[in-house]
Amino acid sequence: MEEGYQVRNARLTTFWEEKRVILICFFIGFAQFQYGYDSAAVAGFQSMAGFLRIFGYPDPEITIGYNITTKVQRLIQSLMNLGGLTASIGIYALGPRASRRVGLWIACAIGVIAISIQIGPTTLGALYAGRFLLGISNGFFMVFCVTYMSEIAPAHLRGSVVGLVTFHTSFGALIGILIENYTSTSLARKSYQIPLAIMYVVPICMAIILLFLPDTPRYYISRGKHDSAVASIRKTRGINDMDRILAEVADIQNTWDQEQELHKDARIMDMFRGCDLRRTLITFGCAVGQTATGVTFLAGYSVYFYVQARIGSPFVWVMAGLAIALSGNLAAFPAMRFFGRRPLLIGCSIWSSIMMFGMAIVYTKAANGSPNAGKALVAFSIIFTWTYGLGQGPVLWAITSEIPSQRLRSQTVGIANGINFIFGWLVAFCTPYFINPTSLNWGPKYGYIWGASNLILAVWVFFFIPETKGRSLEQLDELFEKRVPTWKFASYKTEHHIVDADKVFEDPSGGEAKVCEKSFVVYARAVQSSLSYRQFPTVMITSIPNIG
Repeated sequence: MEEGYQVRNARLTTFWEEKRVILICFFIGFAQFQYGYDSAAVAGFQSMAGFLRIFGYPDPEITIGYNITTKVQRLIQSLMNLGGLTASIGIYALGPRASRRVGLWIACAIGVIAISIQIGPTTLGALYAGRFLLGISNGFFMVFCVTYMSEIAPAHLRGSVVGLVTFHTSFGALIGILIENYTSTSLARKSYQIPLAIMYVVPICMAIILLFLPDTPRYYISRGKHDSAVASIRKTRGINDMDRILAEVADIQNTWDQEQELHKDARIMDMFRGCDLRRTLITFGCAVGQTATGVTFLAGYSVYFYVQARIGSPFVWVMAGLAIALSGNLAAFPAMRFFGRRPLLIGCSIWSSIMMFGMAIVYTKAANGSPNAGKALVAFSIIFTWTYGLGQGPVLWAITSEIPSQRLRSQTVGIANGINFIFGWLVAFCTPYFINPTSLNWGPKYGYIWGASNLILAVWVFFFIPETKGRSLEQLDELFEKRVPTWKFASYKTEHHIVDADKVFEDPSGGEAKVCEKSFVVYARAVQSSLSYRQFPTVMITSIPNIG
């Protein structure tokens, strides 16, 4: 250490030190509980006599005595996805300056209306309307939930906290199927009304939680509200060091100003021009990748699927699978920090492909109604769900939220979410024809399609998805502006430097500050605590060989 300098702690913060922002992200991620809960609930409704007695038809060949037509089965799933697409169009209309909190409040209001419509009437038209509106609610929740979390979390924790989206989705599905396990035996309407009524918890709790939270600092900067940005960082991160807060605000402001100057005549088509085209294609690819995993197929039709496979109590098996999948969600947090995005996503995609092919091959070779084939089906599907929760689910969400540029983030994520819903709708529309005994009757052989799509996903990730672990959103802007190749993202030295390194040496006389890392030293002009955010200088940092 050079004499005359004092050591200031600037190491990477731990989960405990960032407990406030993690807790906030946990509560915001609760929005995705609705999507997971609803997916499991609707999957269960298709095998509940109380629901099928009203919206299905008598079928003596089925154990429960009722079945559902392919048309109704298709519409109650696909209309929710169509609603999500509509939400994406609405988010695009709101523009890049849309408040994240307002977007979440809109989702809460529409969610309450959608749930009420599904509980009350007994006509298919009302059911379809409720499904469509709930899709709109889910669409707003997905976009603004992920955007909010990615914009308040520090760079080195962003992947982990955005991964909470998958955790809440799986946890919601587990609770949904658990409740239905106890109501499914009833022939009364309450068998499906009770699970639907419990879903009120999500929009009501979210609306209350949002009253106590600020919007994101990046949103405030985009609106010119610098004081609010400072207050937002202080409240969401629990930081009291004004120098550190001002440094973050200055970096966000600098990046925003550069983007505005570079794209002052920006239009939505800019998403498909220059360096933004690459970012847009990656984001859209991740949205398609969510569906390509096959999770939509298993999430939406798991209970019905198990009933057709004749493997015993379908609700018990689905509950067991979701409970095991939660352990994968929890392991995703340290896994993303340790392995990074790319290796985890490639490995999990290959393993998911093996599981899907396994299901298909077993049912191709096994005799019809074989109990061993049923056990293999359960095993493969549970392992697949665990693998998705560990890698593909949280990683794809994290990449979707962090890759778009700051000025186009809400719109890009919104359209990507719409693409996700379009492909989800396509799967929901086609799946009944593949698995329903009155149609193609493929059953588990449908896994051949998803085994192949997972392999394609792994290859696409290898060639096109860069490693973003530990990068701030401002650093990602720089990397894409400089058109850094995919394989160089992890090692490239950026000008935007996260002063979350090892040690910072400050000159007591107020001159220059020197940040010492393992392989190089970077110099930056010292920040005086007396400066306000408007006086805060732009920090230009360059790398030089380590001299000490």
